Amino acid sequence: MVHLVKVIWLQGLLDFALSAYFIFITWSLYEQTENVMYTGLFVGLGFLPSLLCIPFIGVFVDRYNKKYLLLLALILMLMTICIVLIYFENISPTLLIISNMVLQLCGSIVRPTMQAYLAAIFNKEHLIVIFQKSASFTIIGGILGTAISSFFIAQTLISTLSFVIVLALIIALYLLWQLPTEQTSTARTHQSIFKEMMAGFIYSLSSRFFLQLLAIMAIGQLIYHTTIGFLAAYTYDVLKSTSTIYGILEITVSISGVLAGLLGAKFIKKFQRFSPLVIMTILIASLLLLAFDTSIALIIVGCAGIGYCTTWIRTTFQAIQQISTETQYHGRAASIRMFFNQGTVVCLTPVFGILAKNFSIHYVFFILAGISFIGMLLCSTSQVHKQF
Repeated sequence: MVHLVKVIWLQGLLDFALSAYFIFITWSLYEQTENVMYTGLFVGLGFLPSLLCIPFIGVFVDRYNKKYLLLLALILMLMTICIVLIYFENISPTLLIISNMVLQLCGSIVRPTMQAYLAAIFNKEHLIVIFQKSASFTIIGGILGTAISSFFIAQTLISTLSFVIVLALIIALYLLWQLPTEQTSTARTHQSIFKEMMAGFIYSLSSRFFLQLLAIMAIGQLIYHTTIGFLAAYTYDVLKSTSTIYGILEITVSISGVLAGLLGAKFIKKFQRFSPLVIMTILIASLLLLAFDTSIALIIVGCAGIGYCTTWIRTTFQAIQQISTETQYHGRAASIRMFFNQGTVVCLTPVFGILAKNFSIHYVFFILAGISFIGMLLCSTSQVHKQF
């Protein structure tokens, strides 16, 4: 656990820098173009390379040194952000979109590589706590990055903001350099990347337990991103409230996610093998509070429950997946999880949008509560219970 503090600061600073940069660029892009289409392309196309490359990224994670892959990704992030910030006044919207695609791809390299790297340098019995705590500080970093970026933009202190973003990335890079190189040997094989990728899919999908884990984690991811995505419309159309209430609800989801990371281990200690069932029960109740259009106070409670439970589900079961996976498949298992998580969100959120438009946003949260019940059934098996 000696290196945990460095890992926590590394992930917090990285998310701080990327959140601050994202807020600055999206705001500036719309201010420059006054065309929301570019914003949509900026966000939408940014995920395209990641979604296409994620299955192959896991192969590289399992083949090569994980620390060096992380260093490469962070250096590429730093170079891309520096180039954009230096030439920002003369850079076109198209190049901004391309730069975001590069950053999102780097992020897709960092996430599975970091999970596999943590599994390599820490003992397995500590992984759940490590994943939960690092997730908390990642969220805190994101919140602070968003707040500070918004403040500097409002004060037109762009040079100061750029310096803070770059400094945070450099410190994160230094902390990563200070961490040890994993001792476990990476997989050396003469198989093609495609065959190794398929081997990863076969490994992850051939076990009923691994399929359960993938489904549970996808449910947590889907509910979190759907809730975040629909909160603005829910506040405006259902609550008939202002952007202030919307901001409070968003912050509530984020802060409760932080608490899930900090208190997650104590929760497991208290409820033990019943922990996932209790979490799913709280999640269903929280979603129903939004579905039944209760008072604003209860809606805030519902948002807190959603933020806490979805963060707990994602971090805890990610750790369980890494603990249960053979070392040579750590990278591919993490990338396949990301592939299913993002694929689920990409496929189902447009359907929820159509339902919300043609009927009511309430139906979206009713459906999410039903999906959570499926998650509860998946968590009720003996294979899941014995992990706690």
